[in-house]
Amino acid sequence: MAYINFRILGYITTLLIHSTNLIYMKYTSRQVNIEDTDVKFFKSMEYRYFTTWTVILQIFYAFYGVTCDILILKNSKKKNFKLPDITTQIREILFAGLVWPCSWVVFTVFWTIFKYDRSLVFPEFLDQIITSYSNHIIHTAIIPIVLWEVVFRPREEPISHARNIAQLTMHMSMYVCVLFFTHFETGIWLYPFFAVYYGTIHFVLIFVYIGLLCLFFYYLQWYINRLIHGNIEKVEVKTKER
Repeated sequence: MAYINFRILGYITTLLIHSTNLIYMKYTSRQVNIEDTDVKFFKSMEYRYFTTWTVILQIFYAFYGVTCDILILKNSKKKNFKLPDITTQIREILFAGLVWPCSWVVFTVFWTIFKYDRSLVFPEFLDQIITSYSNHIIHTAIIPIVLWEVVFRPREEPISHARNIAQLTMHMSMYVCVLFFTHFETGIWLYPFFAVYYGTIHFVLIFVYIGLLCLFFYYLQWYINRLIHGNIEKVEVKTKER
């Protein structure tokens, strides 16, 4: 209960940042030449990019989290009140199995490739649509958002990580399907670096690397949780809310 107000502040801030940025991006995109082939392709495919998926996840989780915490505050005077187990489990799966690892993968992969050769992940024509401000919201600010959650929501590490990892695996597999379907449908890879390495061993290694990153960042959250909140007894299913 001690951290709940900080969490609510974080959720509201997340919703405000992302919603404001989405509106701003819609506005700036109207100012560009929609007849440009690259621009037209990007605008038609914007909901197929992994960054977009991750931002949507953060928005949905923030809405879900603030709803949970408001319910806890509203019922704080009721003795032994707790959220239904299924509500708490969904909250945990969403964050631990999706929001946290996906946010870190987006941040790490994007900025690593961007610093090496931006044309491989963020061609210059995108500057017309996504300003520097918006770019940092969707590729950088996503990290303070998830760190805030870890700092202000102590969690018990589950005895088995199988459920969370299965959820993460399913999510990533779905995205890979979208990636290949888009290439099959249009003949274009959503991210230019796939076109560069397609047909080589490096193409396969990209997916291996990203898969390993997912696992690394998944387990990293529990290490950080222990550093901040100490060793909390592992539980099999239930997660207490504080």
